[in-house]
Amino acid sequence: MKKVTEAQTVATPFDASKWMVVILAVYALLAMAYVSVTPYRTAGCLLSRMTDVVQPDIGAPDERQHTNYIRHLVNEKSFPIFDPKSPDLYETYQSHQPPLYYLISAPVAAIAGSNDAAEMWALRLINVLLGGLAVWGIFTGIRRLTGKPEVGVTAAAITAFLPMFLALSASVSNDMALFLIGVWLMNVIAIGWEKGWTMKLCALLGLALGLGVLTKTTAVVLIPVAVYGLLAKKASRPTLNAVLAVGVAVLVALPWLIRNQALYGDPLAIRAFREASVGNLAAETAIERAGGVAAYWFSFVFPVGLQGFWGVFGYFDVFMANAIYLLSNLIALGLFGGFVWSFIKSDSDQKRVYVLLLSMLLMVCAAFVSYNLNYFQAQGRYLYPAIFAIAGIFAIGLQRFAGTEKRTLAATSVIATLLLCVNAYVTFYLLPVAFEVMQQCVNPTP
Repeated sequence: MKKVTEAQTVATPFDASKWMVVILAVYALLAMAYVSVTPYRTAGCLLSRMTDVVQPDIGAPDERQHTNYIRHLVNEKSFPIFDPKSPDLYETYQSHQPPLYYLISAPVAAIAGSNDAAEMWALRLINVLLGGLAVWGIFTGIRRLTGKPEVGVTAAAITAFLPMFLALSASVSNDMALFLIGVWLMNVIAIGWEKGWTMKLCALLGLALGLGVLTKTTAVVLIPVAVYGLLAKKASRPTLNAVLAVGVAVLVALPWLIRNQALYGDPLAIRAFREASVGNLAAETAIERAGGVAAYWFSFVFPVGLQGFWGVFGYFDVFMANAIYLLSNLIALGLFGGFVWSFIKSDSDQKRVYVLLLSMLLMVCAAFVSYNLNYFQAQGRYLYPAIFAIAGIFAIGLQRFAGTEKRTLAATSVIATLLLCVNAYVTFYLLPVAFEVMQQCVNPTP
């Protein structure tokens, strides 16, 4: 019998890069599947309001309006000015948005030209790329914060295969750019904690904050997270570091904030957008219809918000089977329980990481709740600016239950397989059938 040497008994090191290559490749294929089945600037009747009233667009949420912003930038060589009283408000209600995403997209749109199909693929593929970078950044950041590559792989896989994340990455909007900036910010904090804060890292953190504000006003919720990241771990000059980061952020965003103040009397243009409140049901009206405040929050906002987090498509109009939402909620509850268990068992260094993730999640949740205090907008995709934290929390919870590296990867494979099955159902059946039905009010079947 062949003698087994000591060297042969050593386990093969876990190669996270191979897992990430597979995850990113499958992510790209799934995202392009969503691109191909989601109508672009296509009219139809919404499923939730199946009347003869034709809506100008039934595809990805607000995609038509984001595209109009890009077209204005290409054709007029200037930024659009938002008018909440415009008779053309349906087409222009995203004109208040900050400029960064549109500046990135405009040259691509100019190259694509006036052909809708070419424009669709060109602009949507920008977000497919940004989404892939976010998935990679979640892997690197969670790996660095936890010191466990398998936890980073789990977080990346969960993100890459979430149906709503894929749908957003396959649409034209500034959302994915904001998600990526949030991931970037958390990676900078992870490096700062590992190697120590330097002026360069503080400046990079401030740059992330500034570019976030230039991408979407929601980025302001990341400011407390960044401050915690700067102050939670001892540094030689914590106050100076915070001043440097905030100073860089202000300098980067200041020209746009001054413009908004001059145009709208509000540096973030929030008041002008709320004045328009396009298609939004006032919270007071929704509470009355729900039968009270408690029913509004616990029968409408939170349950529907969870559905929207996992995946509600079109203009919040195409829902998956209820069994998918139920199973997803149960798995998420279990993984969060594992995270809480891990938090209780953790030492002070680990707790610092967990508090960082929770701070990001809680700030974004607070913004979600705040918005629904004014309007009923229980779209769970509004929680995705915290996707780094959410994926990290789920991955840590899974690792706590699994225990070993091998079992964690096996459990990750099971969850990834389940999500792949859901995405196959969505892209091969749910969306094609739903969008065909919606278009029949415009092009009825003989």
